[in-house]
Amino acid sequence: MGKKARLSDRTPQPAFVTLRDLPGTRVVFWMVSECPYCAGQHLHVAGNLRNTETEVVLGEVPAPCDKERTYVLSLPPRPKKKKGRRSERRERHEAWLDDPADPADGWDED
Repeated sequence: MGKKARLSDRTPQPAFVTLRDLPGTRVVFWMVSECPYCAGQHLHVAGNLRNTETEVVLGEVPAPCDKERTYVLSLPPRPKKKKGRRSERRERHEAWLDDPADPADGWDED
């Protein structure tokens, strides 16, 4: 087993979280839906709903399934924006403006 193999085994893996609240209380949790080590669900206390900044709790924490391993709590990545209808319309309009032919000539006279 080489040195790189041992180091990669101990590097913290990313774990994507969602913010959940405990019904009937002001306590909120970061929920890891799929642990990178055991594929289970874990909860990490984020604090009080009213007077705590929940993002402060994000970062490297020990995994509840294995205390020797850590993972990095982070928000899931946002999906990339798809090309919308407005930009497609704008491109068609710009192409129409750049066309040297007269727009009225588009009608065929048969």
